[in-house]
This record gives sequence, C-alpha cells and structure tokens, in this order.
Amino acid sequence: MAEATKNIQAMVVGTSDVVATRIKAILQRLPAVDVAAEARDGVDAVSKLRQHAIDVIFIDIGDPQVKPTTDLSRLRRVDADIQIVMVATLTFANVKNAMAGLVGGAAEFVQAPSKHTPHIVETDFNRQIADLAQGLGRAHRDKSTRVIAAPAVTARFDHPEPAKGELRKRKPHRPKAIAIASSTGGPQALFTLFGGLAKDVRQPIFLTQHMPAGFTTALADHIGRRAGWPCLEATDGMAVEGGNAYMAPGGFHMVPAKGPTGPVLRINEGPEENFCRPSAEPMMRGVIDVYGAENVLMVVLTGMGSDGKAGAKAVADGGGTVVVQDKDSSIVWGMPGAVASAGNCHAVLPITEIADFIGKVARGQ
Repeated sequence: MAEATKNIQAMVVGTSDVVATRIKAILQRLPAVDVAAEARDGVDAVSKLRQHAIDVIFIDIGDPQVKPTTDLSRLRRVDADIQIVMVATLTFANVKNAMAGLVGGAAEFVQAPSKHTPHIVETDFNRQIADLAQGLGRAHRDKSTRVIAAPAVTARFDHPEPAKGELRKRKPHRPKAIAIASSTGGPQALFTLFGGLAKDVRQPIFLTQHMPAGFTTALADHIGRRAGWPCLEATDGMAVEGGNAYMAPGGFHMVPAKGPTGPVLRINEGPEENFCRPSAEPMMRGVIDVYGAENVLMVVLTGMGSDGKAGAKAVADGGGTVVVQDKDSSIVWGMPGAVASAGNCHAVLPITEIADFIGKVARGQ
C-alpha cells in the first residue's frame, strides 16, 4: 500500500489518446492531485488498486480492453467506497455501457470531445475532469475506511450539516408539483427514490439531472424500467400530465410554462447556469411561475456545486417545501449541502427515506 499523502490519488484506466492520455494530462496539471497509477484494462486496474491508496478512478469505457460492468464490480470489491468516473465519446455502445456503469455504482459519466461532437468545448471538459478529481477525491477521503491522510477542505464541495434547529419549520400543504435536482451520483439516487415512491403520488415531477446530450434518454427509460415509474425525456411543447416524471434533455434547459389548456414544457439552449445545461435554476423558475412557490415540493439530491440553491430559497421563502439528501448517503454533498447550510430546507434525509417523505407531503400530511 502506498504511503498516505495529502494529495488526491487518481488512477487512469485505458490507453487511447482521445480519452485516457487526455485525462492524464489534465490531472497532471492539478497541484493537489497525483496520478498514482495507470492501468491498461480492468484486470490491471484491480491489481493497481490493491497496491495503491487510490481515491478516484477515471475509466475510458470506450476502450475495447475495458469491460465496464465487470470491472466496476471487481474494483468495488477491493474498495467499496472507491469513486469511479466513466469517460467516453458518444456512441451507442458507450451510452449503453455508461448506463450499466451508473447502475453498477459509478459516480459520474463525462462525454469526451471528438470531431463528431463539436458542441463539447475542450475547456469545459478539462474543468469537469478537474472538478471531479478534486470533489470525488475528497468525498472518498470522507467515507473510506482505508488508511489515508485527510485532504484540505474546500468550501465548493464541503458544507457543514445544519443543526436540527436550523431547519425551517414546515407547514403541511398539498403541492401541485414536485421538482428534483441531481448531479454526481444522481442516477443511483434516482433509482432508489423512484423505486420507493408510492404510486398514489399524482403530481407531475420535473427532473433535472446533469448529463450530456444523448444520455438522458437512456436514463429516463431506465428509471421507467427499473422503478416502474413513467419517466419521459422532455420535448418542446410537451403537455404536462399528473403522475408522470419529466426529465430535462442533456444539453438543454427544461422550463415548465403556461399553455392555452394547461402547463407545457419549453426546451431551450440558453446560457449555462452554474456551469450546467440543463440547470435546475431555469426549471425552478418555470415551476414557480406556473404553480406558485407555495405549491411546490423541491428535492435536492447528491451532486457537486450549488445548482438549485436559488430555486430552493425561492420555494422555501414562498411557502413551499424543500428536502435535501443527507451527507452520508450522498456521493458528493455539494448541491444538497449548499441548500442545507443556507438554512433553506425543511428536512435533511438519507436517500432511502426521501420517497416516503415525498409521499406524505404529496398527500398533504
């Protein structure tokens, strides 16, 4: 086992210049991150993980030598808390493998730039990789039982948990709409939430999960198949119906709006907010405009950064209800932590209890 170090320890799995070499170059420029190991495939990665105190692993799932589902399972048997980021260019096979990896415990998927995806900006990709290395590395240090040194705390990713007295007092109400914001680790959290959500919840559910274009379709379909909950990727002009979940499509903001016969969804490519598109903030402004803040239940799940913080404050100030995922069950307590530490939520709960909370609030309890 390698000696403890204050720097985040990363491993890169894969051999391609398009993904693996590019990731290694980004990580090597970060002063607080060490590329502690490189692996050619999943078998090699398991061996290197046994030898080094790794915090975060970046896997090129498009590499023909990598078998994402099998490799993730083996890596997590060595370290159940290991943080894994899948990276690949956009292909049908990579979408399929990415979804399997997210189901299998990967924390995040990042789409790599290529000549076929000119909309993916190199600087944005570099920022994502750097943020994930540092944010997930710190998250691993917080949770891991392996003996490694504690890293420096950075406010962007770490927030103090509020004392119970700092939670807002909730007034029972029966909301007309439910809104969910999630990012890093979100797919796993969403599978758990929707899997436990009572079928008598008839309010429409609006969902923003930070994912690239081409992947939210698969995620919405997977939620439907795994949880048995109607989940649709939003299209422009789609009519909103109670009992359905609507997911913002990757690369677009989703904004509920008033239509001639009822609420509809508007999709746009407006500027990124909080470095995100889709972002939870445009969604929340639309939800509040259509339904009123007092008629909204907002849920903020695991994720880096602070997307959704402004929307949560507007809901809480306006008489609605806000619940956030707790630190222990979150992959990264960034988004929920930002809301909680600002004193803008009514409950902080583990992901396994949020579905029941939604059900009670939805029934007006």
